[in-house]
Amino acid sequence: MRKVSNFEKHELVAIYLFFWLSGITALIYLTTMPLARLTQLIISAVTFSLLYCLYKFSQFKNNRRSSSTIRLLIFLLAALLSFRYLYWRATETLPFNFGIASIFFGLMLFLVECFYFLNSTLGYFISIKPKVRASIPLPVDVSSLPHVDVYIPTFDESPQIVSPTLIAATQMRYPEEKLHVYLLDDGGTDQKLNNPDKKAAQKAKERSEKLKALAKKFGAIYLTRERNEHAKAGNINHALPHTRGELLLVLDCDHVPTADFLEMTVGFFLPDPKLFLLQTPHNFVNADPVERNLSTYETSPAENELFYGVMQPGMDAWGSTFFCGSAAILRRSVLDEIGGIAGQTITEDAETTLDALALGYTSAYFNRPLVSGLQPETFAGFLAQRVRWSQGMLQIFLLKKPWKIPGLSMAQRALFTNFSFFWGFSVARLVMLLTAPVFLLFSVILANAQAVDVLIYGLPSLLGSIIISQYLFGRVRWPFISQIYEVIQSVYVTRGVWQVLRNPRAPSFNVTPKGEVMSDDFISAFAKPFYLILFFNVAAIVMGGYRFYIEPENRSALLLVGFWAFFDFFLLLCALGITFERKQRRSEPRSLHSEEVILHLAPNVTIYGITLDASTSGVKITVPYLPKHIPLLKNKSKITLAFPKRGIRFQSTLQSITFNDQRYATLGVAYQFFNIADERLAIDIAFGSSEALMENNLRRQSRRGVLSAFYYLGKIALVNGLGHLSFLFLQNLKRFLFREKKLRSR
Repeated sequence: MRKVSNFEKHELVAIYLFFWLSGITALIYLTTMPLARLTQLIISAVTFSLLYCLYKFSQFKNNRRSSSTIRLLIFLLAALLSFRYLYWRATETLPFNFGIASIFFGLMLFLVECFYFLNSTLGYFISIKPKVRASIPLPVDVSSLPHVDVYIPTFDESPQIVSPTLIAATQMRYPEEKLHVYLLDDGGTDQKLNNPDKKAAQKAKERSEKLKALAKKFGAIYLTRERNEHAKAGNINHALPHTRGELLLVLDCDHVPTADFLEMTVGFFLPDPKLFLLQTPHNFVNADPVERNLSTYETSPAENELFYGVMQPGMDAWGSTFFCGSAAILRRSVLDEIGGIAGQTITEDAETTLDALALGYTSAYFNRPLVSGLQPETFAGFLAQRVRWSQGMLQIFLLKKPWKIPGLSMAQRALFTNFSFFWGFSVARLVMLLTAPVFLLFSVILANAQAVDVLIYGLPSLLGSIIISQYLFGRVRWPFISQIYEVIQSVYVTRGVWQVLRNPRAPSFNVTPKGEVMSDDFISAFAKPFYLILFFNVAAIVMGGYRFYIEPENRSALLLVGFWAFFDFFLLLCALGITFERKQRRSEPRSLHSEEVILHLAPNVTIYGITLDASTSGVKITVPYLPKHIPLLKNKSKITLAFPKRGIRFQSTLQSITFNDQRYATLGVAYQFFNIADERLAIDIAFGSSEALMENNLRRQSRRGVLSAFYYLGKIALVNGLGHLSFLFLQNLKRFLFREKKLRSR
């Protein structure tokens, strides 16, 4: 194949820019053209039809990627529909002649629409041409490899959470003399051990002793400090003078690395001395509260896939990948140059990246899951995490001022600003939840327009945005799922954002709780605001129905806003479903797993099975239903479990037996450990293969059409939202009956 010269490359870039500029110029011209209603309808229909055909053609041609020309045309056609709608809204519909309430709520609604448009546009800009990187193999001569220090910061997490990460870190495939694992324990500081609260001090001491023993047992080094200052950033910075590796791998204490982590990543640093950061995805093996409480974990793409599977590769193309706090390798010399991990904000990871980029260093993203981590299990933990992210990113904009930092490219300034302003969705979603009820209950005019015009301009714009989202994100984010996440964060992230706006230095770092166990079903205390909003919403729907009956002249507008209110009703029911915390007794992470095994039940009696999932202590196995073996399948019976491909065996115990039908049985098997080697093998089976993690993620990735997604939304909303309300009713009924019984007994 002929090599393309630099001149030809510049020529191609010039042609590409010419088409982009020509498209934008045409877009601006078409946006501002005055058109009659019928002409606008025809243009909208033709534009949307072309957009839809290109979208379907791109799927037919290549399910993952289409040509730059098709991508450009899809972007421009979708932008034309949205620009045309916003121009019409700005020039013809703002309700300036209908009183103060209409002006206020009408402008708020318009500003929210502008926010979503800008937010989406920047998201599309990020995703114009995502960068796909292949691993760079390590050299055969290991003497040239850099020393790698592995930092595992921990605060108050239990040793059971820390143990798998520590063990896996010490058995990554890398020259033993160049791999140094450090357990950075901020729960064992002098400050914690000498706590005036004697019980807390004793608890900290016992935990510290367990972690010291764990580190010694598996060949890691235990480090702590005198005081808990500057949270995670201070913990890492304290360790820097005590270590000497050229590269640092930072792992959250619940992020279990695969055996090939360093094999896959260190090679990026060898040819590029300017590379400061290589980030990899945060891959999670448990459900977040949304997925767990709505029972969607196994049937839909993971929530974090949009960021790590689409946005990060897109940012990598613009040189804007940022450190996400874990599962990343940093160059030590650059950290020394910038003064260690930054600590001016509570998102020290992104802030540190900004400091390094400003000095001319680069960052990169390698899109391969190399860790198995835990997400917050409770809604309270989820909110704490998201509020911290929102506050920290806004702090970066207010305190670091990326537009004033020399050395950053325009794209880097724009993208860091985008991720700071992205969290404004919380305010925008609250406005959207309240606007429809304001119209239906109080007859406040939101737009000086007829319903038919709203449909002619607005519906094509809405459908166009759905199509481009499906085009870019369809395999990792179904329609309406983002809206569910926005609703549940809206009230509390808005409050967090307001705190930062009032005092940018006020927020403090809060550790995200992991490994929580819930022994009973309960309703989260954070559900209360959603009761009020849902009541407001239902009252609006009832009033809208009444007005539809008595105001025939407004029926088209009432139908339009009524549909909006019904959509919000489903979202709010989902919010209630999410705040109905379901029982969860298992705290240790499990990874989907598929491998042939042999169960030796007795001398000369074996069953062949397939693993379904694996953890640090055992596996779940499916075996064929064999009547002659049923008497041997008893709880607590001792068996030998063999993994023939690995050539290993575990002495094990049958913990659970479920006969699914007359064809299969599911067995829970617990390992019995006799030495350190057994513990290491268990970790490797469950979390050692990045190939297995990739396959597990791909199983959950799929596309869902808009109508199918809307049905899915309604289904999970009704099942889980009504489940919440039923539980609430029964709970209060029991309390009432208990009080009545108590009063009678007196």
